Amino acid sequence: MNNEQAILEARAKVIRGLRRKQELPGASVQVVAFLLTSERYGIESIYVSEVLQLKNLTLIPGAPSFIAGVINLRGKIISVMNLKLLLNLKEKGLTEMNKIIVLQHGQMEFGIIADAIEGTLEIFTDTLSDPPSSLRGIDAEKIRGITADGLILLKGDQILADKNSNVNQ
Repeated sequence: MNNEQAILEARAKVIRGLRRKQELPGASVQVVAFLLTSERYGIESIYVSEVLQLKNLTLIPGAPSFIAGVINLRGKIISVMNLKLLLNLKEKGLTEMNKIIVLQHGQMEFGIIADAIEGTLEIFTDTLSDPPSSLRGIDAEKIRGITADGLILLKGDQILADKNSNVNQ
């Protein structure tokens, strides 16, 4: 084996070792990370069917305050919820810069408004911290945990199953 092959083999061993270390912490989830005001949130990507620009939002008179309106998504009417109102966050108004994250689980489907999409990332579930007991505006059962860098991971199944967010009634 020549010197170049030995170097390549050594590098390959290091890379294999790094991959094993990354897999050791345990289970992980793919998350769509987004912003609401200046706070970072995430929701498991298995509940996200797509992300859209906020446009053509139709307001619904008499709807609960957290329902921003409805959109026509390829011929299907989808309700859009403003999570800021449920989380007691400061509302700064909606623009076409906002995004709609369409959530779906079983028969339940609706959109939530985000100020910006950060992208997708992988989170190791055993690195999540429990939400603080002082957290206001959202039930603790809707939060899976908080990452070391402050991203609040929401439980998509709990949000979709919440009676208050059942916009199909």
